[in-house]
Amino acid sequence: MASRARELLALQPQDGQIWKALSVAQQLLGEDAQPALERAMQLLPGDAELAANLGALLAARGRWREARAAYEQALRLQPRLAGAHNNLGNALLALSLPQEALQAFERALTLQPGLSAALGNRARALLALGRHAEAADAFGQAVMAQPRDAALRLHAATALLAAGQPVQAAAALRGALALAPGHVEAWEQVLRLDAGHVEAACNLSLLRPARGEAVLGAALALAPAPERRAALLANLGGLRLADDRFTDAVAAYRAALAAAPQSPQALSNLAQALKRQGALDEADAVLGRLIEQDPARLSARSDRLLLRTYRGLETAAEAAAFGRAAQAPAVAHAARGPGPLRVGLLSADLRQHPVGRLAQAWLPALAARCELFVYANQRGDDALTRRLRGATRHWLGVTEMDDATLAERIAADGIDILLDLNGHTGGHRLGVLARQPAPRQFSWLGYAGSTGLAGMAGFIGDCWLLPDAAGALFSEPLRRLPHSFTVYAPPADAPAVTALGGQPCFGSFNALHKLGDDVLALWARVLAAAPGSRLLVKAPGLQHEAERAALRARWPGDASALLLEGPASMAGYLAAFGRVDIALDPFPHSGGMTTLDGLWMGVPVLTLPGAAPISRQGLSFLQTLGLADDWVAADGPDFVRRAAARIADRQGLARLRAELRDRMAASPLCDAPRFAADLLSLLQA
Repeated sequence: MASRARELLALQPQDGQIWKALSVAQQLLGEDAQPALERAMQLLPGDAELAANLGALLAARGRWREARAAYEQALRLQPRLAGAHNNLGNALLALSLPQEALQAFERALTLQPGLSAALGNRARALLALGRHAEAADAFGQAVMAQPRDAALRLHAATALLAAGQPVQAAAALRGALALAPGHVEAWEQVLRLDAGHVEAACNLSLLRPARGEAVLGAALALAPAPERRAALLANLGGLRLADDRFTDAVAAYRAALAAAPQSPQALSNLAQALKRQGALDEADAVLGRLIEQDPARLSARSDRLLLRTYRGLETAAEAAAFGRAAQAPAVAHAARGPGPLRVGLLSADLRQHPVGRLAQAWLPALAARCELFVYANQRGDDALTRRLRGATRHWLGVTEMDDATLAERIAADGIDILLDLNGHTGGHRLGVLARQPAPRQFSWLGYAGSTGLAGMAGFIGDCWLLPDAAGALFSEPLRRLPHSFTVYAPPADAPAVTALGGQPCFGSFNALHKLGDDVLALWARVLAAAPGSRLLVKAPGLQHEAERAALRARWPGDASALLLEGPASMAGYLAAFGRVDIALDPFPHSGGMTTLDGLWMGVPVLTLPGAAPISRQGLSFLQTLGLADDWVAADGPDFVRRAAARIADRQGLARLRAELRDRMAASPLCDAPRFAADLLSLLQA
């Protein structure tokens, strides 16, 4: 429409109606319509609609004085424009002229008694004038006209409270929150009425985390009943855990559990915080209490399986018990005619997460070779999610679907092969896989252990991740890719590899829960064997002194050799590898994404694999790169000897550092098309 108007103006530049049409089209397109509007007004000086449109444009830009003038011009031309009177009132309110605004709104309502916007605006003007009882009545009329408008109910509560009617104000707030549970101002109003209102304090702490501790602390200071106290403390723990303040979070969750000793949520929360802190034995014990209290709580069984996998413990029997408990009726598979292979991905981690980052490499390559369906069990998108979603035509958010409904949907989509990328990690949908929505189902990538589910076609790894003896750890058949179990997508903005530094420096950028006491003891021996060396530990939590102090207290060597830092942006995190000569791989939970990133940044990793697949990720990567002979240790003493020898060989380290990125880029670790072809061959074998 805009382009057609411009064509006509080239022929008839003095036609005001064409200029008006252009201004309307530009407003619809979000373009700057002011020049066209002003030209149209010059040519059509008696058109009230043009002046009103200009007022709306100026109001949207916050130019209230000019907007007022435009509306007043429109009303001089056409005094019976109810909408223009209402808009003039809004401009007058914005200019702090409530009495004049009230007159404008009342004139609008005289002309059009059912103009609902003017009803609410008249009430706002009365409130601004301090006529609280009249404002409360006026908001009541406006709410009757627009019962789904939460903001009107919130304003009504403000007026009722000012008018000395707290009971009615609370009712209005309940109505507002029923319509808009995320309305911050409504929860603030509730707390003004009742400072100890638990639900309001908890919701406001979630909506405004920066104020959360103060809000929750104020509610706790009023000595609520034990159940209410536990709820407040649980939210306080959640705030602290989200900020990586593990020690403080554990303290809050312990207090919540003291207030409500049988609370399943308090037990679960405490276990999660202890795990993040690295207190894995205690976290295991807390989950044990939860399972003993409620054996049917499958989420607790998954949490403990994940925890025990981290610890390198044998979990096959426990996983099988989970599988028996999770059994559900199988869904019927839809018959479909010939066509391309349909592969489904089920994951909660297709976002800024290690699984999501790895998917940047293989997902587009897989989508190019089959009909790929993604079932994303995550709330909200980030930039990585949007990139991944753009790589496939079929992407469905499934968080709101229960297991039975999602299983029916996958079956109806005619999925031939379903890949589960979660196992027992957070957000999993194993209850869907238990219903067998696809003829063949595999577990891969997100979890290095058995799901325990019957009927799975396999667990996918490679020959280094899954040696022959690993079969005893799984209920699934083991399926081995010919090269690495995954591929890597180098970050597009990764900085260049830097030259080797002067003072020898080891490093670990792994999460604190991987750094058990045995790991720290071995690494302390490494530093003792390499005089003058330091260890840079960069991990979430270490931006806080409490977590740094806790790690120093556990360190069995000279703590002055430790450099402890919190997380950074992706660019800062990658750049920090420039200060590290050799990365030390933790055990039994070895590094994954951090190992790949370090290798890309020219930093070799020294690893100590065990029997469990979770301990063998570094081994897999180093074998794929042809570096295993030098960088895979047989035992603890060998680890110390290799670390000391390698960091002393400064020339050898410098050569490897300079060539490592090119070696990696040319390896199967960065060959996504070949990996996708290998994966599809395995899935169809």
